Amino acid sequence: MKFFLDENVNQGMISHLTSIFRPHEFIGVKELHSKGMDDLELFDHVASGGCDVFVTGDLMQLRRPNERDACRDAGLHWIGIHQVHATGYHTIAGPASTLVHALPFIIEKLESTPRPTFFRLKKSERNNTQVFDSAGHL
Repeated sequence: MKFFLDENVNQGMISHLTSIFRPHEFIGVKELHSKGMDDLELFDHVASGGCDVFVTGDLMQLRRPNERDACRDAGLHWIGIHQVHATGYHTIAGPASTLVHALPFIIEKLESTPRPTFFRLKKSERNNTQVFDSAGHL
């Protein structure tokens, strides 16, 4: 399966996702020369680049009928991940951890689902009390 990461998704994740989820392929705007392209044109462009799945941080695409239709008509599956408005490691760690955790489940579903399907992922935890089961001094 070939995944496209939209320009609003940190492109630094591509190499990491590729190393974790072999034989699947992950590409971004650089590979498809699609930076700044309008979403309605982008879906067809991504599909013509051989991609199966569109990964974006623009969760509003699901609420815009013309964009949702364009994605479906292009035959693409859609994954929406929350943007993390933070600094430092949180900007990539949150979305990356959510996507890495969700992808095995998504891939299993997509292997048995021919119809374009969407997955809106939950927001990653940013509060350490929600991430740790327990923590303390040794």
